[in-house]
Amino acid sequence: MSIPQLAQPSDEDDAGASLEARAERAEAMYRSLVASLPAITYAEALDDGRTLSVSPNVQDLLGYTEDECMVDSLFWLQIIHPDDRDRVVESCRVANETGEPWEDEYRLFASDGRIVWVHDRATLVQGSSGQPLCWQGVMWDITPQKAAEESSGS
Repeated sequence: MSIPQLAQPSDEDDAGASLEARAERAEAMYRSLVASLPAITYAEALDDGRTLSVSPNVQDLLGYTEDECMVDSLFWLQIIHPDDRDRVVESCRVANETGEPWEDEYRLFASDGRIVWVHDRATLVQGSSGQPLCWQGVMWDITPQKAAEESSGS
């Protein structure tokens, strides 16, 4: 059985395209990829932790709109379960100091009041000169795994 090949843009296509057209195509491809993931992707500012971007999947997983997540720099802090908040804040502080990749599992309150467990992983994005630009991360819904652990007594 033969697998059909997708048309790939050639180097000649890229050479003839303007920088703006290539950037637009790359942005469209990135947005399509992000929208297809069963996770929330985000970018966060270094200085105040405000959300710079968040994938539309936030509405499917948590019930919040992209705008709700980005309008208030304290939004994410407010929806973290109180029993997890101090630990998450401290681990973020350490990551901001060291620049090392950050990872944690914690609970969030969805807009309908449900508790959603997430596995959150972020890395520091650096510019061409090595300067830190922002944090970029992915939150995976691990609620089913946590429920299975709890029911098995793990």
